[in-house]
Amino acid sequence: MGRGRSSRVAWSFVVPVAAAELLLLVATANRYGYHRDELYFRVAARHAAWGYDDQPPLTPLLGRFSEWLFGADPRGLRMISALSISLVVVLVALIARELGAGRTGQAVAALAAGSSAAALAVGHLLSTTTFDVLVWVTIVFLVVRILGGGNQRQWLLVGLVAGLGLENKQLVLLLVAALACGCVVDRRWGLARSRWLWAAGVLALVLWLPNLVWQARHGWPQLELASMIGQEDPIGDRLQLLPLQLLLIGPLLAPLWLGGLWWLLRRAEARPYRPLGFAYLALLAIAFATGAKPYYTMGLLLSLLGAGGVVTQGWLGGRRGRQLALGVAIGLSAVIAAVVALPVLPVQEVHATPIPELNEDAIETIGWPAFAATVARVWKRLPLSERSSAVVYASNYGEAGAIARYGPALGIPPAYSGHNAFWRFGRPADGARPIIVIGYHHLAALRDRFSGCTVSARIDNGVAIDNEEQGAPVWTCARTIEPWSKLWPHMHSLNP
Repeated sequence: MGRGRSSRVAWSFVVPVAAAELLLLVATANRYGYHRDELYFRVAARHAAWGYDDQPPLTPLLGRFSEWLFGADPRGLRMISALSISLVVVLVALIARELGAGRTGQAVAALAAGSSAAALAVGHLLSTTTFDVLVWVTIVFLVVRILGGGNQRQWLLVGLVAGLGLENKQLVLLLVAALACGCVVDRRWGLARSRWLWAAGVLALVLWLPNLVWQARHGWPQLELASMIGQEDPIGDRLQLLPLQLLLIGPLLAPLWLGGLWWLLRRAEARPYRPLGFAYLALLAIAFATGAKPYYTMGLLLSLLGAGGVVTQGWLGGRRGRQLALGVAIGLSAVIAAVVALPVLPVQEVHATPIPELNEDAIETIGWPAFAATVARVWKRLPLSERSSAVVYASNYGEAGAIARYGPALGIPPAYSGHNAFWRFGRPADGARPIIVIGYHHLAALRDRFSGCTVSARIDNGVAIDNEEQGAPVWTCARTIEPWSKLWPHMHSLNP
């Protein structure tokens, strides 16, 4: 038993909070629609491989399993995400318990985690970040148990979770680096002598190996893409790093995780767990030095709420005024986070709110059925004699994924695209023409690939949402400038 653990798990508090989180995410899952990444994941899962140009294989496979189990709609696809984030809420409470929190502290940690914008945003969508957060919080929970005197064999569980996490997203390595820095700063040299730690590293590598082999055989496209992402706005990412730490959990709840960080770094009873506090500081330093995306800290930030539960329990001390103030802060934070992160407003009103600026993912879930319907109208204008050889080509995987999802019911064939891994899913046959081309705003972008192009329609989502597709022309092009077999190698577009 760990040294910090002082009470039983407060299941009577924690389970209802996790269940409420699940119900909220499920209830809102079918509003608006699919995200462009989700439309891509659906197609990627049907071209199973040990890797893709932009990610390892786990998230698309989990999405397909979720659809199979819960239904082929956004809610069915996202059920596994909702379940994962509900589990994160439980794990944050368990971290609080391992650190010494009683029932009150565990309940506060769970409520704060479930009320955070970070949890609601990633729990609403099927994304690699969703499962990355679950992996990070699980690893922190296991490491806290070990630091508190738990069995060293638990390192094997850390290796197992890290290895599975690496088949989802390589950011697990960032957590490993931060935890290693935390242990070095705290001079926990004895940890490195554990044979179970090194066995865990080997286990993680073995589990990651299939994806590594795939990447090596295909020229390491994910490394190239990661470099592009890092160069998008490194100065802006650095400037937003600290402010976003407050927004991810919620400004009203900032005292909880900041108090937890202070407790880890300064209080004597937190001494065994101090590497966790240093790890968060190391993570901030690494993110700032590399210009990493500010939300990469999300998993460790949520874990700090566990330590915040310990501090808050002592601060409350049975005082009703403080309890009321904390309850109001958590409630307001939950409402604000839900409005920003979840599709709770009528879709017709979203354009007149700050949501498009605050949550770009929200506007990427609006308008896909209308998009597909517009392409279908253009397709049906083609003479019947041309449709047997005609094809649809999309500039990005979201557009191609939308045609894959909605096209069959509209009589449209599957779309092709050169974007990221979609390029590997197949090319049109030589002689396939005419071509319905979508996603290119200017004729100049088509001239080195297609000829005889005219604008046949324009995309309109009908709710004035200024997303990437809004207003884009739908082109009808007579032919390609070269056979598809010669053109296709040059149509691979690797970008975020």
